[in-house]
Amino acid sequence: MGYFTVCRISKKNGRDMKNNRISEKILFGAFSILLEWERSNANLDECLDKLRGEGSEGSPAVASLLFEYFRHKGFIDDLILSRARKGGVKQELRALLACALTPAVFQTGIAAQSAANVAVDCAKRKFGHGPAAFVNAVLRSALQSEEVRNPPASSFPQTLKNHWEKIFGPEQTAALIDAYAVNPPPVFRLRGELPESGSEFVRELPRLDFTAPFRFYEILQPEKFFRLNWLEKGLVYVQDPATTLALSLLDAAPEGEVLDACAAPGGKSILLWDWAKMAGSTLKLTAADRSPQRLQTLKLNLNRAGVRARTVQASAQENPFAEKSFNLILADVPCGNSGVIRRRCDAPWRYSGKKLLDVSTLQWDILNSLARLTAPGGQLLYSTCSIEPDEDEKQVERFLENHPEFHLVRQRKLYPEALHDGAFGALLKRD
Repeated sequence: MGYFTVCRISKKNGRDMKNNRISEKILFGAFSILLEWERSNANLDECLDKLRGEGSEGSPAVASLLFEYFRHKGFIDDLILSRARKGGVKQELRALLACALTPAVFQTGIAAQSAANVAVDCAKRKFGHGPAAFVNAVLRSALQSEEVRNPPASSFPQTLKNHWEKIFGPEQTAALIDAYAVNPPPVFRLRGELPESGSEFVRELPRLDFTAPFRFYEILQPEKFFRLNWLEKGLVYVQDPATTLALSLLDAAPEGEVLDACAAPGGKSILLWDWAKMAGSTLKLTAADRSPQRLQTLKLNLNRAGVRARTVQASAQENPFAEKSFNLILADVPCGNSGVIRRRCDAPWRYSGKKLLDVSTLQWDILNSLARLTAPGGQLLYSTCSIEPDEDEKQVERFLENHPEFHLVRQRKLYPEALHDGAFGALLKRD
């Protein structure tokens, strides 16, 4: 019998059968999420949220598999397409093959033969004998190939690479791709004192010039750490140090009437609240988001963190608030996620010139809408998790040209690297 078989012999060992069922569940879960990602405009995290919310068995493994796939998407896709007749593969079969090849080539949790057997069995049950034979043939050919014996560290879309080389130059672009290739550890911000019990599962990160007064920790053993329920107790918030960049541009802790205009899921609202609490300033916080589903997540996270805020369902483009009513407005706008490619490894594969134009147009609309809400002497804090000039510096330049009542106090950009993601922030003040 060959290395790959369409009809795998069932094993009587109960442990092996259980492992195979779990492997099948992971494969089908990843297959379903990948198809959803391809057929929608949602990012990978949004596609995974439902699976996580259901507490589905194997959901961390599904997420791990898909993160690994996107870091090697070009390589995996080429393995499949080069073995299909005239490069044609039905979308569902290609997605299934991608989810089988990724763990077989790049993960150690399952042997290549086992991953292939599970995929062939799944294909036979879902699509029939003919498609299963095709899956079997592609897997056999790919896993015996020279390419698989020497796979690249990562693959990156050439279109985006070319675009960045024009903007940033080859050296900076190479550094960005190197950062993308590494799977970063989960990181959290500590809210208060570090409990003694469980502290062995974490390690404090170096304090950077933009993170004060906040403290960030790397999670060394995620499986054990999340059993501590620190997140549920409001002791920590899972976020990257780069999330504090925009706030670091402020001269003092926030106070008075403050609006977080694109607030969900709540990370920056909690930052604003915590900083005000540390400084002893009086903060009247309004947290708004246009999506009713995201608003529910926002309310849950604010309640868990003990943040007292008025939550409002409102679009930042067409907000219901009175003119000149806020001392500080945080505009953490939707963006192309180019700064967070370490953690959102699907983002580079979403890039196109049209999408960049669409998101920058949305940002422009939001900035114009929020400008009228800023009180005289008040501040508009513009924030993105992008490194694209069209979403960052050029957006600010355009805003100032059209709003002479504002001036730029300061701005700053971070590029993703080993200790943090990328981000941009600009502090604008109304005269």
